[in-house]
Amino acid sequence: MKYMVNIWFDSLARLKNVVGRSGVTVNGIALHHASDTLLQVAGSSIIVSSAAGHNRFEGHLISQTKQQFTCVAVTACGRFAATGEIGHQPAVRLWQLRDDQGNFVGRLVRSMQSHTVSITIVRFTPDDSTLISIGCQHDAQIITWDWKTGHDLGIGKLMSPVNAMTVSFDSSMCVTVGSKSVKYWFLPLASDGLNKRTGLTSRSAILADKRNVNFVDATFCDSTNRMVAVTSSGEILEFNGNKKYVKCYSWKESGDFKAICIARIPEGLLVGCSDGLVRLFCLIGDDLDFLADLAPPTHLFQDPSNVFEAQQLLNHPEDAIFPEPRCLVASSSNPTFVVGYADRSLIEFARENKSWSFRRASLGHTGSVNCIEPFPSSSPCLPAGTLITGGSDGTIRFWNFNGDTEDKKDIANILCPSLLKVVYLEENPDLLLDKRNMESVGPSNDDNQSATSSGVLCTRVTHDGRMMIGGTATGMLYLIDLSFSDTPIIDVINAHDNDVTSIDFSDHATTSSRDQPMFLASGGRDRFVHVFRRIPYSSQFVHCAVLDGHQSAIKSIKFASNNGQLHLYTAATDRSLIIWKLSSFSEQHCEFTRVQQISVPSSIGDMAFIKYVEMFVVGGHDRMLRQFDINGKSIREVKGTDDDVAHSGKIQKIAIDHSGSYAVSVCSDKYVYVTDLRTGVCLAVLCGFGAPPTDATFSDDFKNVIVTTSNGAIFIWQLAKNLTERMISAQVRLMEEVTMR
Repeated sequence: MKYMVNIWFDSLARLKNVVGRSGVTVNGIALHHASDTLLQVAGSSIIVSSAAGHNRFEGHLISQTKQQFTCVAVTACGRFAATGEIGHQPAVRLWQLRDDQGNFVGRLVRSMQSHTVSITIVRFTPDDSTLISIGCQHDAQIITWDWKTGHDLGIGKLMSPVNAMTVSFDSSMCVTVGSKSVKYWFLPLASDGLNKRTGLTSRSAILADKRNVNFVDATFCDSTNRMVAVTSSGEILEFNGNKKYVKCYSWKESGDFKAICIARIPEGLLVGCSDGLVRLFCLIGDDLDFLADLAPPTHLFQDPSNVFEAQQLLNHPEDAIFPEPRCLVASSSNPTFVVGYADRSLIEFARENKSWSFRRASLGHTGSVNCIEPFPSSSPCLPAGTLITGGSDGTIRFWNFNGDTEDKKDIANILCPSLLKVVYLEENPDLLLDKRNMESVGPSNDDNQSATSSGVLCTRVTHDGRMMIGGTATGMLYLIDLSFSDTPIIDVINAHDNDVTSIDFSDHATTSSRDQPMFLASGGRDRFVHVFRRIPYSSQFVHCAVLDGHQSAIKSIKFASNNGQLHLYTAATDRSLIIWKLSSFSEQHCEFTRVQQISVPSSIGDMAFIKYVEMFVVGGHDRMLRQFDINGKSIREVKGTDDDVAHSGKIQKIAIDHSGSYAVSVCSDKYVYVTDLRTGVCLAVLCGFGAPPTDATFSDDFKNVIVTTSNGAIFIWQLAKNLTERMISAQVRLMEEVTMR
């Protein structure tokens, strides 16, 4: 394969954690109850997490290609997993999760290719004898595999798209449901002695007057092959052991709710409903008798920082909007189950002794995560190591992945401890919900497009950490006060016609005059740079200047101090970098004059300024990193990617460590590169994102590189200890030089 380079288990970096997921579908989540192991799709990686609480563990299955995973399944023994993917020549891949001693392995065992375009469902039979894979409507194949040898046992032709599949208790048959179709497939076994591919025998269910219905989910109820299926209109249809439709359950006439997804647990049938609740029905007898219901512990526009007690998980405002359940992952032999909601939250419950119990939750952005920024470690407002992300869902989220530290105890919540706070800038609930997609081809492209259509595109925190600004796709600037626990929005400024691409505060400059006010600058896709001056003894900013020196979209703006004078550096896609100097200012006006304009050979993707080093680095679309001193003089240029890997793409974002020695380059080829700025040597190639990464940053302790992606996941890569030590040593030497100046 073109991209099969030995970079995936690089000695200088390893994947530590993944937060969020590509989406919530019944085929993209798997749960092994005996080992309490949860598998979920996140781009080209599978998150394998287990054991809530102190024994929590997380491992990862990382693809050796850039193709996104679409589905995952786990064997009944819990030692192996299977994945499906989308792209050219997609393969069903078998992974070893654990060895004989129960230790995590995460090793690719084999790849099995027969599908085209996309694989939408993989599923093991309950007795682990057979693996079943289903392709999208363009592939139109259902294939059974002897996964222990990699041989295919049988193939069937699909006549319509398949949305879900369920396997009988005795592993003798499976049922596929989709557009105007409920079909029973009889499964061959590896023990049958078949040495070549055969056709699968199938039989369509007798649908009667429901033959034009679109089915979205199904499950077997018991060993008599009684089965229920959910329709797109919210009805539940029951089929008997003779494959005949016998009964319809509907609640839409009363206007209460519609069924969306179903799953089987020991107590009965779980039904995810359109009003956000999960209802439990008894399967004993001829009818579905209601037993209990479960409201989600979260609602839209909820701030998890306010949830400290278990009772708060049950209390919601009267006007609360609940996200609808999109999938239920459960087992007929275990009371534990997982609910995936439309806001991409994933919550694990248990039903025991006629009561519900909340176990754990995973929250994240809905749609693209567009930017990331480390919170100043010197500020007392938030714990050290806090990260700030902005997403296309119109939220700014504050994260801390340092575990149970002392400074987190006062603000940690029981819902999602790593998510400290959420600030909602947009009031549109549709931004917080994934569109329900019945097209069974693969991951939706909406996530890649949403980064330029809505939400928060960039953020910036003041040097003291008491104030921050968020720029959105509608051209608005939201000023937020971080000195209060409720983080109020203190001002909204209409600055640009459309996307705000970069913002900066002047207090990040190396030096500044005490009698000089604080400035705020914003750059947009409308090619303008707007400068605002802070009103003395106030948190408000007033507009004081417009800079229109560029001919195309602004990509980055940075304040810096040169010989005690405030300068503003602006970079745009017109291949130019302009240095502006603050020449005069008053209470109503300020003037920036152009000092120098620098032309570079390729379009600029991003610019970073290194404090104390007085150097800025520009990342270009030719994948080069060009370094300039504070006066605009070229110092050196190095390759920002690895020539063995990067054959195409362009650098979109860059991040530099505090010493100015190492760079992280975010490239549109779906890789992220860690480079030595002095030698140009590529130290590590980070992968597994499955979608174009959007931004990256070093952690304050230089132990991690955190990458955000357009599919909604945040990847935390841990750097090797010797690389971290080199960064720390370089920073110590730099600070010694600064103090001696």
